[in-house]
Amino acid sequence: MNSVVALIILGITAWVVNILFGLIQIKDFNKNYIELRRSGKVAIGRKKGYFQAGTVVLILIDKDGIVVSSRKMQGVTVFARVKEFKGLEGRPLSNITKEELNGFNKLIRAAILDAIKIYNTFKGGENVEDHKQKEIDGVLST
Repeated sequence: MNSVVALIILGITAWVVNILFGLIQIKDFNKNYIELRRSGKVAIGRKKGYFQAGTVVLILIDKDGIVVSSRKMQGVTVFARVKEFKGLEGRPLSNITKEELNGFNKLIRAAILDAIKIYNTFKGGENVEDHKQKEIDGVLST
């Protein structure tokens, strides 16, 4: 077997393994989301990472909009798993400000702010996708 064929087989194997680990990661996220969703509403925020860790937060809120629990998935690879994090419990989600999040790293802070923004948009009766399209249109028109 020549080296080109060996490299192709190695590449295909790595690709398949990456897909399998990605599926495991999605299954872990879905399990955590379903678990939280059974207890109340869940606000989800994300901060994409290109050459740094990406972050997704799941924030469980009660019927009054008070944070009950929060979880995060943060990492660069498909090995990132959902983990609980503290610091938001007992606070109204829609009233949390950027300054109150200084104890969190930059990516978690951005993901929490995204979750708050989406929650406030949804709570206000606006479709989140329409809101995002308005933001895109505003950026393109400037």
